[in-house]
Amino acid sequence: MKFKTVLLSIISIAVLFSLGCGGSKPLPPGNAPDKSTITEGVMTTSVDNDSKPTSPVKTSFPVDTAVIFCSFKVAGVLPEDMIKASWYYVKGEVPGKENELLAEVVTSVESDLPSYYLAFNYPKPTGGWYKGNYKVILSVNSADKLTVPFNIE
Repeated sequence: MKFKTVLLSIISIAVLFSLGCGGSKPLPPGNAPDKSTITEGVMTTSVDNDSKPTSPVKTSFPVDTAVIFCSFKVAGVLPEDMIKASWYYVKGEVPGKENELLAEVVTSVESDLPSYYLAFNYPKPTGGWYKGNYKVILSVNSADKLTVPFNIE
């Protein structure tokens, strides 16, 4: 009889303890807090093997520029994360094309380093660059992290 009472007491205390001290529940798999960052976003016309700019960093480019790179630093990304660059024509010489999405480029994490540089490029369109304002929105898993504006003159 004494054994049953002790056992029942231990079970009761364990149940109460687990209910009262539950604290915050762990997040289900795939819903870890986003600790990714994108910083140091710049526009340039060439990058090295580490995706760092090798030509001067610019905010304006001539209409005959063959290719434009967006170089940036990522940190805190996981192997399953998807990094995306969305290139937009914001406004300029062509009415009716405001905020037009020109291209999206997506890549997965390429390194096991805690931080590293990446670069996406966009070649001169077949019909040429429109004069005006552009931007590149950089995101991780569809969460916008950084916008890098530039102009074509």
